[in-house]
Amino acid sequence: MEKREKIISVSSELFHKYGYNSVGLSAILKAVGLPKGSFYYYFSSKEDLLLEVIRYFVNETIALFNSFPKTIQGLFGFFNAYFDRFESMGFTRGCPIGNFALELSDVNENARQCLTSWTQFMENEIEQLLLEEKHDAGEAVRLSSFIVAAFEGAILKAKIEKSKKSLEEFNYVIFKNLLRYKEL
Repeated sequence: MEKREKIISVSSELFHKYGYNSVGLSAILKAVGLPKGSFYYYFSSKEDLLLEVIRYFVNETIALFNSFPKTIQGLFGFFNAYFDRFESMGFTRGCPIGNFALELSDVNENARQCLTSWTQFMENEIEQLLLEEKHDAGEAVRLSSFIVAAFEGAILKAKIEKSKKSLEEFNYVIFKNLLRYKEL
């Protein structure tokens, strides 16, 4: 792994665990094993690194999403792969995109704009899937937005409660009631 990618990878772990504002450059450089002045060879600023970390998490989501079929069953699999990973971490950390949104969207416009690429991807993919499933176009737009918001809310609630109850409720309401997925 090249140094730049290693910095992004290590920073993504640190930011996800502790938050962007709680992690200083010295902690990142120490974890990567780089001398202090070499950070600016790879990034123009800590914010530049932040934007790359957000893109890293967006790309991670895209890769996971694309590993499932573009069906309701595939969407169910995608969300539950995410839920399983979250549960395996003891309901800590939460969704990195959601964490960044809470921490930065009111104070860092560049980060907020970068974060919208995640919501746009998720909403567009779910909307297309719903259209394939013969949902009305207007309904598909509203449902896709609602599903993304409900997903983030379920993750946040599970993080607070340290329980998978809200994740199970998400599956029940979204898949069984709204999308009429029979496999639940």
